[in-house]
Amino acid sequence: MTLFGLLLATGIWCAVVLTRTTDSVDVHRDATMPRDGGQVVIGVSSDADSFNPLFNETASAQEITHLLLLGLVDLNDKSEFQPELAESWDFSDDRLELTYHLRQDAAWSDGTPLTADDVKFTFDLLMDDKVASPRQSTTEYMKEVRVQDEHTVTFYFTQAYPDQLFDTAGEILPKHILQGADRTRLRSHPFGRNPISSGPFLLKSWVSEQYIELIPNKGYFGGRPHLDRVIFKIVPDKTNLLMQLRGGEIDMMVDVPLAEVRDLQRSQPDLQLYPVSGRVYYYIGYNEANAMFADRTVRRALTMAIDRKKIVDALLYGFGKECVGPIPPMVPWAYNEDVTPITYDPASAREALKQAGWRDSDGDGWLDRDGHTFAFQLKTNTGNQLRADIAIIVQNQLKAIGVKVNIQTLERSTLIERLRAGEFDAYMGGWSTSFAVDPTPIFHSSSTDLFNFVHYANPAVDHLIEIGREEMDRQTAAGIWKETQDLIYQDQPYTFLFWKTKIVAVDRHFKNVNPIPLSSIYGLENWYKAE
Repeated sequence: MTLFGLLLATGIWCAVVLTRTTDSVDVHRDATMPRDGGQVVIGVSSDADSFNPLFNETASAQEITHLLLLGLVDLNDKSEFQPELAESWDFSDDRLELTYHLRQDAAWSDGTPLTADDVKFTFDLLMDDKVASPRQSTTEYMKEVRVQDEHTVTFYFTQAYPDQLFDTAGEILPKHILQGADRTRLRSHPFGRNPISSGPFLLKSWVSEQYIELIPNKGYFGGRPHLDRVIFKIVPDKTNLLMQLRGGEIDMMVDVPLAEVRDLQRSQPDLQLYPVSGRVYYYIGYNEANAMFADRTVRRALTMAIDRKKIVDALLYGFGKECVGPIPPMVPWAYNEDVTPITYDPASAREALKQAGWRDSDGDGWLDRDGHTFAFQLKTNTGNQLRADIAIIVQNQLKAIGVKVNIQTLERSTLIERLRAGEFDAYMGGWSTSFAVDPTPIFHSSSTDLFNFVHYANPAVDHLIEIGREEMDRQTAAGIWKETQDLIYQDQPYTFLFWKTKIVAVDRHFKNVNPIPLSSIYGLENWYKAE
């Protein structure tokens, strides 16, 4: 099951260490003999957008795609690369060539052999400007992909860099299905809703906004998965989702509201709770194309007026940690532990805003400048109670310094459209981090058409990112990323709020369950239901 991709849902780019926090939630592993049969119903809060890995951008779509389409290599639960479609790989001495040796028993679910031609075809698509994949940046240093023989393929690079394996490991597409497609319209190709498979499962049915059903792929080289059916039940309202978990209508919930964890431990003995180390950070992003937020003094003042510790204590119930930049603390080699958090200090925040020209000149309780009240709209997505609660706290805390915040909730796809179009003042978001440290899609000034929605631009940060992603020496790279983290935090393009520990709840009858930060359904083909 390939665990690569750029998750918008949240978005992914940083490295993680796959360790599980304890957080006083007990985890017990049962060793029983696997048996075939049964089904699992997994409750998710949002529908998939596409199963074409060139384009999918929701967390649910990416996790399910990993069950259908394999990559060349994969990450295991120890963050180590392991074979998948490739049996082995080797670099040339100068690391400008990376050759993969494919397994000879891999095939598509329609019986067509999976070969090196599929690999070349996939990466040719990824590199093609006409395709316009949001993941195209991963091919920046790829010169070409060449087929050596049916089961051998070589990637040629313009230069060596640390993430060559990561960037070449993603899911492979079937050439015989897509080779005649119009590349300018590939995003809407039927394959995105009805893919064939190279992985352990097949897509049986997909009813939008209701459910997605998978069944075993009998031709999968790794053997038949134990479960007969996997159903992703789409329940946008988390309260309803939790109710269905309690009532046994679903067997798994991937992100239990933290306020409910203790009660579930007491009242639901048939549920096993798995805490997964934080790879998601929450933030408020400020649109720097808006003159109101162009001055970093203003952005820092807003952060100064928001009590992040109170938010962590009140809303995360101990399952979280204040955030001081986008590199996770679980990546100790790159994480800068010396970054000093901006202190919660409303009085100083108001003084900083005064220095920036914002003061209550008419005595109405709201700051103003040049006849305009300091008022902005904070957008967030529907169906996320935690974000809704944070927004209210932020609204009240900024009101205390004379800043008016109007909250607007939008359906997720509508919110993303507004962000891409730059039609927002500020928004509440969360980025999910992955294995490779590369802030390019979110914080490089060239990425406003990717995930740099806030139009953040700092030439010093751009330079550090550019040299950091090419630095082969881990110690040197560590210094670069630590400085990058510090500069971004000082600029406050975001008010960085917290890292959130995710709690995954699964019916105890399911065995071999092993949620990890990169995937809550890691190793699903090995799950089975005990009697």
